[in-house]
This record gives sequence, C-alpha cells and structure tokens, in this order.
Amino acid sequence: MTNVRRSLRLAGMAVVVSAAVIGSTAVVAAPAFADAATATTLTVTANKTTMTSGKPVSFTAAVVPAKVGTTKITGVVDWTVVGHDGSIVPCTTITALSGGGKSRCQILKGSLLGAASVYTATATYSGDAAFATSTGSTTLEVTPGITRVKIDISAVPTSGAATTFTATVSDGPATPLVAGTVVFTVNSQYHAPGTPLNSGAIRCSGTALPVASNNTKTLVAQVATCSVPAGWMTVPNATKANPKPQDGWSVVATYNGNSSFFSSSASKRGTAKY
Repeated sequence: MTNVRRSLRLAGMAVVVSAAVIGSTAVVAAPAFADAATATTLTVTANKTTMTSGKPVSFTAAVVPAKVGTTKITGVVDWTVVGHDGSIVPCTTITALSGGGKSRCQILKGSLLGAASVYTATATYSGDAAFATSTGSTTLEVTPGITRVKIDISAVPTSGAATTFTATVSDGPATPLVAGTVVFTVNSQYHAPGTPLNSGAIRCSGTALPVASNNTKTLVAQVATCSVPAGWMTVPNATKANPKPQDGWSVVATYNGNSSFFSSSASKRGTAKY
C-alpha cells in the first residue's frame, strides 16, 4: 500500500487530499480545508465635511479585518479622486498602508474647485496572503471661495493726465484663482462713464484675468488693468464765480466671479484741484 498526498484549491479554499493506493485502487480520505483569506472592510473619511474652493484636504482609508488576530495587514491602497464632471484629481502625496491598516491621500491647495463639486474619493485595498481585497469611498462638497479686490493707481489722478488702474483679485493666502473678468467703471464730475473723449472713452470693461495653467499653485492672485486716456478728467479753468475749481473722480473694479469663486468689488475716489 502506498500513501499519496495532493493539494488542490477549490473555490478559494486550500484542500489537502490523502489517498491510500492498494493495488490499482485509490481510497480517498475526507479532505481537510485550510482557512481562506480573512474578509476586510475599508472606510474612507475626510478631515472636513465641506470646504471652499482651492483649500487643502486629507482623506484617510482604514482597512479593518473581519477577525482580529496577530497578523499585520500588508498590501497597497490605490486612490482615485473624481469630480462630478469627471475630472480626476491626483493625490499630492500618498501615505503607504501602515501595519495598523491605514493609508492617507493628501491634496494640497488649488486642486479641488467648486465647479467640479461634489468630489468622490475612492480607496481600494489590494489584499495580501492573509486578507481579502476591499473598497470604500466618501464624498466631499466644495463651495465657492470668497474673493477680494484691491485697487492700485499708477499715479494720483491729475487734470488732463492719463491714468492706469490695477485690480488685484485674490481669495486668501496662497490660493490660486481660475480665470474670470474684471469690469472697471471710471467716473469724474465732468465726464460721465462712457462719455467719448478726444482719446477715447473712460470706461473699460470685460478685462479678462489671465488663465492659470492647470491651476498653477504658485499663482495666488490675478491682475487686470484699465488705462484711461489723457483728458478723462479735466478740471475747468478758474473763474470769478469758481476761483478754486476741482473735479471729483471714482473708480469701481468688480470681479464677476464664476462657479468656483464668488464675485467681489472695490472702489476708490478722490479730488483733483485746478
């Protein structure tokens, strides 16, 4: 009589078959089944429930085995972060799966925008020899960011001189803006907005902000300018009735906003004397 052992794998289970060969007849004993890979569940969480456009965020994946034991979880966690419009945002950094079953996806500022909200972050655990694969996801709402406009002037407006107004649009420290439009309205006491002058009109509108290539993270503000020609403001000559003439001026710069950033505006005014 000869003893024969064979190992088979059926439906994910290790099967050990023992057979005793007597003559030409094999007598098979009942199979012994080894334990299959332990099932796991994967939960994804974010470090904030909602956020404004351009802010950073961190997602954490926790892989938990169905049965607690002494074996440490190994393997890989793959991440995908997708906006509702299908745009894919890569993790800036990924923390590899730890022995405690956690992996982290960090996304820096300037990547998630309200225009593509809601975002879905999905993590997939690869599994290993002891633990089965699993997948989990979470969603994150991104709301439009609040913006600010600052107006600078090339020189204090004086009678008869050309002037350039500059509007700087930002939404806070180190957060980039997407493209948009700034509308300037420039006025003086003696020349209403849009009134033709010798060198043109004193209203410039629809001034486009430059496009940040792929939301370049070093671009923290965007600038638009409006140059008004000489003569946009002219203080009248002194007369006996008006010995000290002057002209009031004002400028309003309005950022129109978009699906990722709210609109905002700023203004300045002053007086030019003869």
